[in-house]
Amino acid sequence: QFVQTETTTRITFVADNIQYKFRGSDSGIKGVSIAEEGGKLIGIMGSSGSGKSTLLSILNGSERPQKGRILINGQDLHAGNSEMLSLLGYVPHDDFLNEELTVFENLHYAAKLSFRDRSDEDLNELVKKVLKNLGLVEIKNLKVASPMNKTISGGQRKRLNIGLELLREPTILFADEPTGSLDYANGEHVADLLFSLNKEQGTALVLVTHDQALARRCSRAMS
Repeated sequence: QFVQTETTTRITFVADNIQYKFRGSDSGIKGVSIAEEGGKLIGIMGSSGSGKSTLLSILNGSERPQKGRILINGQDLHAGNSEMLSLLGYVPHDDFLNEELTVFENLHYAAKLSFRDRSDEDLNELVKKVLKNLGLVEIKNLKVASPMNKTISGGQRKRLNIGLELLREPTILFADEPTGSLDYANGEHVADLLFSLNKEQGTALVLVTHDQALARRCSRAMS
């Protein structure tokens, strides 16, 4: 009997003795080490101002540690390897949405920038798939507008921000306070989306939060 198996690339993520001092201060990040494989969940939890977002920026390559290394499959993240950076997705606390474009257009133009060699037809199919996964199909033609002049809800904005990164199908997704400023129902919806990516698609997830409900869910998922 012939059994065909699908091979997948094994991803290892290592933070080796990361140290970073805040400017003009002796406080900072001291001796943080992480070693995980792809598909895992890493929760960074703590109070406001404790350095969670700074640590996340170091782990995703946005900031360089003053000591220590970030290694993906044994390669230094800060060595300038563009292929390595393509494995990573980052959802910041503040959104990067274009307020003058619709939900669909925000995703479509982000896809065009990421996949310049693909046809509009292919990109449209990709965007439709992401919209369906995010539960945003019904509002795809609504303008995003500003948070103060709402056309779509805060939870929908957050899911759309996550969608901008999901277009590239990252192996490791970093999310900074993904449920921050959301009410309980919207926060749960966003959390459900992220945890399903981790469990069903095998996306490694690195979450920063001081939201107690999300922190409890992270603790249960990691135990």
